[in-house]
Amino acid sequence: MFDPDYSVLFNSHAWSDSEDIIDLVEAVFNDLPLSTQEDLIGKSNNKGGMSVKDILRIVIVDQYSTWRTDPHLCTGFPRRASDWQVNNRYNGQGVPRKITKVVDALIATRYLRFKMGESTNAGDPNDQRSRIQPTKKLKDLFKKLDQDQIEVQAHHKKETVILRDENNADIPYPDSAKTLRIKRVVDAYNAMMKRHHVDVASLRKPVFIREETDQKGTARKEVIPIGPDYMFTYRIFSRGDTRFNKHGRWYGGFWLRLPKKGPDLRKDIYIDGEPTDEVDFSGLHPTLLALKHGKYLKGDKYDLGYQLFDDVSLSEQRSVVKELVLIAINSKTLSDAFGAYNRANKGQTLKHKELEKLLAAFIAKYPFLKADLCSDKGIDLMYIDSQITEAIIRRFVEDDKPILPIHDSYIVKQSDRLYLKQVMNDACNEVLGHTLSFESEFDEQSGYLAHATQYRLTDPDYYNSILNKRKTRVSKAYLTRYRLWLDRVR
Repeated sequence: MFDPDYSVLFNSHAWSDSEDIIDLVEAVFNDLPLSTQEDLIGKSNNKGGMSVKDILRIVIVDQYSTWRTDPHLCTGFPRRASDWQVNNRYNGQGVPRKITKVVDALIATRYLRFKMGESTNAGDPNDQRSRIQPTKKLKDLFKKLDQDQIEVQAHHKKETVILRDENNADIPYPDSAKTLRIKRVVDAYNAMMKRHHVDVASLRKPVFIREETDQKGTARKEVIPIGPDYMFTYRIFSRGDTRFNKHGRWYGGFWLRLPKKGPDLRKDIYIDGEPTDEVDFSGLHPTLLALKHGKYLKGDKYDLGYQLFDDVSLSEQRSVVKELVLIAINSKTLSDAFGAYNRANKGQTLKHKELEKLLAAFIAKYPFLKADLCSDKGIDLMYIDSQITEAIIRRFVEDDKPILPIHDSYIVKQSDRLYLKQVMNDACNEVLGHTLSFESEFDEQSGYLAHATQYRLTDPDYYNSILNKRKTRVSKAYLTRYRLWLDRVR
C-alpha cells in the first residue's frame, strides 16, 4: 500500500551506530551501479563534508524507523535547496543537499518507491513534499535485522532550543549563557525519558490518524506516530527575541498532538506499563494576569454565574467563555480575537455581538483584567508558564521520574500524582512566590465514579457508563510493544 496521505516527515536526525545497520548500508551502496557510486562520491568527497555512506545511513535509518512503526507509512521528503543548508544550526548533522541524489539513486535501484509531491492532504506542514517508502526489496533486508540489537538515535544532534521570528520561521542565533543553561535542562530531560516507555495502551498500532477539515472544507490527515522514538522535546522561543523571554514552551513529544476531544487518547497513555493521571493548573493565564494586579482568582474562572442566551446552556457558555478569553489574551485587538475564535469554531452560531457580550460579562466579573485582554499578553504568559514547567521538570529529572509536559498540564504515573502536586506547588513558589490551584483528571473521574456508585443498583447503565469511561482498554498489541521494549533495555 502506497498512500501519500499516510505519511510522516523525513527525519534528517536519524542515526545508528549499530554494526548491522552499517553492514546494511555497505551492502546497499555496493549494490548501486558503479557509475552511480562514482557520481555520488564525486571528486570533492574527502574535503570535510559528510560522506555519501553517512548520508545513505541517515536515509536507511529513517526508513527503517518508519517501517518499524508501520510498514505502510510513507515519508514526506523535502527536496528544496533551502531544506538542506549545511551550516544551519537546525540541521544538526550537517546533511547536504546531496541527500536528494542519494534518494534518487535508491529509487532508481528500486530500494525506494517514489511519488512526486502533488497531494493537498499530505498530513504535514508542506503539502507538496514528495513521498518515499521502502520497497519489498528494502523491507526484506529490514526483516533480516535483529531488532533487539539495533539502537536507533532518532534525534541525533537535533537542536533543543529554537528561535522563531514574527513569521514563525526558524532563525539562527548566537549561543549565550542562558541558551546553554536552557539546553542543559532540556537535554537532561530527553536523556532521562530514554529510560522510560511511553505509549497509548488502547491503540493496536503505535500510530494515530487525526482528520481535520480546513477553512475550504478540504479534509486533512495528520499522522501521529507514538512511542519511545517520538518523545524528543525542545523549547520554542518567539518574536526573534534573543533575550529568550518570549514564549519558551516545551514541544515535540507525541502526547502534545493527541486529541483531548473525541477519542480522548491522553487518558490512555501508559508510562512504564502503568496508567497515568493528568494534572493541570486551573485558569492559569487569567490567574497570572490577576496576580500582577495583586488579585487571586478563586473558583471557576470561566463560570459567569448566570446564563446570557436561552439557546446556549451554562456548560456550553463556560466552554465558549474559556476559549474566547484565552484567545483574547493572545490577540492584539478585539476583531482579531473574534476572527480567531470564528476560524477555530467554523459553523458555530454565535455572532460577534454575542461574543462581545460574553467577553464583557467576563470583564464585569474581573474588571481589573480589562486592559490585559486583546493586548498581546499571551506571549509573555507562555514564558512564565514555561519557567514553571522547567522548575517541575528539573525536580522530576533529579528523581528519575518520567513526566509529560503539555504547556500548563502534566501527565505522570498515577503513583506519582501526589508527588507532582507537591512539586507544582514548589515550582509556583519558586517562579511566582505564590501557589496556584490545579485540577487532577484522576480526582475528577473519581468524583464522577463516587456519584455514580450511589446509583449502581437503581441505574446500572449510568454506573457502567461512568465506570467504562474511566477504564482504558489495554490492547494486546500494546502489551507486546511494552514487552519488546523491556527486552531491549534489560
